[in-house]
Amino acid sequence: MSRLTIISASWCKPCTHLKESLPKVAADIECDIPVIIEEYNEEKHHIDKLPTLCFTIDGLEKCRMIGTDKAKLKTFLMNCMAYENIEMFGFED
Repeated sequence: MSRLTIISASWCKPCTHLKESLPKVAADIECDIPVIIEEYNEEKHHIDKLPTLCFTIDGLEKCRMIGTDKAKLKTFLMNCMAYENIEMFGFED
């Protein structure tokens, strides 16, 4: 099962922006991948920058995006959808 995870913090303004813009961009390109929002935890998440968006399939990270740029977000979501299709048809990396 695939999913998108937003790793964010309550004090992070760009994180709030990403949480608001992700559903709009996803709807524009008809992306229906489930989104999970996780609060940043230094012990659990080994990342340098917030917000970070991770795409996983069966718990394995396939790609990651840092930041809130809408053009990059759209490209990222399209790549995630492509990964989903590759997995569905049996071609694994």
